[in-house]
Amino acid sequence: MQGPERYLNDLGTQLPCAVDPSRPAILDGAHRALVNYEAYYFCDDATMQAFVAEPYRYTGKVTDPVSMERFVPTKGSPSTSYGGRLFYFSSGETAATFDTNKMKYGMPMTGMREKKTS
Repeated sequence: MQGPERYLNDLGTQLPCAVDPSRPAILDGAHRALVNYEAYYFCDDATMQAFVAEPYRYTGKVTDPVSMERFVPTKGSPSTSYGGRLFYFSSGETAATFDTNKMKYGMPMTGMREKKTS
């Protein structure tokens, strides 16, 4: 997958660093991490390494690739890597479904919705 960096840079877009929002992110593939269907950018290698060590601390809501529900992952959320991207799941059931057909669920789809909370 080609990243959106060229487009963002052509527009003159500035994004905050995903770990240190007080600093601008560097918009290139070397300073980007992909989690679920979101891209996160970083101001330097150290902030990127902090993110990679514990991404759930910085992602905010992500979209479960199977249920399409938006949720905030935790340290205990089921997760897997596929296609150079980390995926978090809202449940063990959706993680198991993902494992049965990674090609189907590993690509962004339409229909995202908020996870219902009790």
